[in-house]
Amino acid sequence: MNILDELNQVSILQVAEDLGLDVKRQRMICPFHEDDTPSLVLYPHTNSFYCFGCAKTGNAISLYSEIKKMDIKSTIQEMAVEYIPGFQQSKKFAKKKLPTSNLFDVAAIRRIQEREKPTEEIHSQIYEAFRNFCLQQQSNELSQSALAYLKQRGFTDKTIKDFNLFVIKDYTEVTWYLKQHFSTLDLQESGLYNQQNNLIFYAHSLIIPYYREGRIVYLQGRVIGKPSEGTNRYCFLNNQPLTLFNVDALKKTKTDETVYVTEGAFDCMRLVQEGKTAVSLGTANIFKKEWAKLFKRVNVVFYLDNDKAGHKAAEELEKIFTHFNISSTRKNLPENYKDVNDYYTGKLGSNEQLGMF
Repeated sequence: MNILDELNQVSILQVAEDLGLDVKRQRMICPFHEDDTPSLVLYPHTNSFYCFGCAKTGNAISLYSEIKKMDIKSTIQEMAVEYIPGFQQSKKFAKKKLPTSNLFDVAAIRRIQEREKPTEEIHSQIYEAFRNFCLQQQSNELSQSALAYLKQRGFTDKTIKDFNLFVIKDYTEVTWYLKQHFSTLDLQESGLYNQQNNLIFYAHSLIIPYYREGRIVYLQGRVIGKPSEGTNRYCFLNNQPLTLFNVDALKKTKTDETVYVTEGAFDCMRLVQEGKTAVSLGTANIFKKEWAKLFKRVNVVFYLDNDKAGHKAAEELEKIFTHFNISSTRKNLPENYKDVNDYYTGKLGSNEQLGMF
């Protein structure tokens, strides 16, 4: 086991306590922004944290680094001395050119020492390499099932292509490729891999990429068809804050143009397919107040799911947008439809065109 693996086993609750942070029931006042109520949550099962106020996220190592205002290299050295029994800092560890054995992966060392690229850039590179490799894989029964499912949901070939949806056709091949090209640390920090070093999209092989300024900044996986018992329909990146889907569309809107805000990415895609401008929240449970400023020039229509969570979210969003003096209204679905895509598919039918995925 290398140093990073050992440090990742150290309880984040213990680290927070040792840092002098006041943790109560795995929550605390966020030290990274002005916070009146405990909005930062510690997750012991993944040794990670997330702030629901400022969206700051990370693991025990990054928490230690941020609180003590130390660079990652110094943080790892100090934590190793404190938390790994029998660890002695070697002179080799402090040198610029580090040995690769029993430390951590070469790519991670290079990024830590030279600060080559910011974290977001590294993550986008990983997501895009992931997409490109999946697209290069040969079509198989799984990808054909995904195409048939998307057609059943009413999506055209153009929509599938425009939103760059792709499929993990062979899980083993993909995970081998990513581990060969990126460090364990970067893969885990990107949210694609969990603490057990497994690609998280095992059951969710249909992948929806989120773009910002043309780069992939987030990924969401979906089960093809109806999920089995105990499996969620969607899988989100591990410990990475959610962002808006199709947010680049807002840059192309004209003043006073109508923009629909949906709950799911599929709903957003369907509205765009029908000639409308739309963005998606990804889920009804999260909306960051700083997102509101992106909608100042347009007329917003909330078109969320036809359930209790969707109705409650629409009410809360209307309050937020009113606070920022942004015009907004709500559009409700007919009673027998659960979401926007369900409504359009019910009205227009599925898309039975043939195509390649």
